[in-house]
Amino acid sequence: MDGSGMSNLERRYRRLLGVLPRWYRQDREEEMVGIFLADRTDDLDLEHGWPGWGETWAVLGLAVRTHLAAGAALGGGVRWRGEVVRALGMIGLLVGLLQAGASVTGSGLSGPGSGMLVLNLVPVAAFVALLAGKRTTAKVLAFVAVATGLLLGPLMGTWLLFQLPAVVTFACLCLGFHREAPTPPAGRLAWWGGGALLLGLVAGPWLGTVAVIAVLVVVRVVALVRGDFVLGRALSLFAVLELGPVVLLLLSGTVFAVALVLMALLVVSAVAPVRRPQFS
Repeated sequence: MDGSGMSNLERRYRRLLGVLPRWYRQDREEEMVGIFLADRTDDLDLEHGWPGWGETWAVLGLAVRTHLAAGAALGGGVRWRGEVVRALGMIGLLVGLLQAGASVTGSGLSGPGSGMLVLNLVPVAAFVALLAGKRTTAKVLAFVAVATGLLLGPLMGTWLLFQLPAVVTFACLCLGFHREAPTPPAGRLAWWGGGALLLGLVAGPWLGTVAVIAVLVVVRVVALVRGDFVLGRALSLFAVLELGPVVLLLLSGTVFAVALVLMALLVVSAVAPVRRPQFS
């Protein structure tokens, strides 16, 4: 032990607990350190020991659940992050539904294989699973959608930009919808999901990107007017992600003017102000 009376093992435990929010550590750090050190009394272990892998993973999981906690109206000023992450994941799934509808329309026009069409419909299954409370199933299906999109496409930077929204959606589902997170409101979101799927069927593949951005801008304005901080922040982040697909339109050169307009709308949506929530 050093002059402060703290062993190296205790110092390492406290460093590990540093991944937790400050408000959580203020209430629980001493208790958790005491529990961790209760059975580790050997002097050699106290000098050279490290936190176990099981303890490390448990603390990291707790860090995710506390940093992305449910209840944006609770005190502390940080819990809105979890609401934003969950909203961003749901927005990504809704866009996946729109693109699934567009792929169905595209299959009727160009006649791709049925296997590819099934893969394009995976986001629909992920959306349904999440609303049904099957969170693990929804995450696995979202991973399938991301993996197939990355593996079946060309290994190019521009293609990775196109897949970035799906990658972030999968990450948000994994981080935001932990076991302590609230179940998404199935009744309300089912209407949004049906509308997104129908819009994709009507718009088709090319107009699908235009439809996504048009809806994003409209809902972003509604969120600003209503003072909905969570939805506004999530839409701003998603606007940044959608810049990748628009860059592909720019590089194609066939719809240069349209792509410039879409990019301008996305930039405005990304930098538009949001009204921060007031915490007690």
